[in-house]
Amino acid sequence: MDDLRNSRGKQPIEPVFEAGMQASPEVQAILPDLTESQYQEVQHKMKGFIVVRGESILVRPSVDYFKTLARKQGAKADRAFFDIYQRTEPDGNGPFAAYIKQQTDESGCTRFDGKLLADLYRGWLTFRTMYPDAYASEAQGEIDSLEAELLTGICSCEDAGKTAEGLQAFIVAFPDLPITPKIRSRIVQIRSGKSSFRFNCHAG
Repeated sequence: MDDLRNSRGKQPIEPVFEAGMQASPEVQAILPDLTESQYQEVQHKMKGFIVVRGESILVRPSVDYFKTLARKQGAKADRAFFDIYQRTEPDGNGPFAAYIKQQTDESGCTRFDGKLLADLYRGWLTFRTMYPDAYASEAQGEIDSLEAELLTGICSCEDAGKTAEGLQAFIVAFPDLPITPKIRSRIVQIRSGKSSFRFNCHAG
């Protein structure tokens, strides 16, 4: 990170971001056992990452940090990636994606209403189309997570009507996706009162 920040001109940010992402699980695993000085040293070394221990233990990218860096030194792919990444994984939502409303340190309900899921999905599809070789694992991971929530998420922040409307907005936006028929079936189940959803759900 220091080499990147001290370099002149445009530099690819992806290798530094990837290195931090790969180190994060191991760093998070050892955080509880570190002394205070070791903990502070890790925070210093993991520049660009939020490193927290306390009621919750967390190591994750500071999207605001990387987005600022991308604007200053990154290429078009870097700027595009951190734009959609910030919308999906905002710094202010703890360890959760934007479509999860945090309710406990470790869980939350899913925001199925409105067009949030559809808009984020479109953003990631657009990124993958424009920059197929950039941040490929993270981009595909975000798409996979969105699809998993659409297909199997059951803890909805909203009531049955708003949940169904949100899913309907997605299939209107993406009528030809392979997952669309399954989402349509979920809507039918909701409206027939036979779904496995927990509406107005409180996770935990």
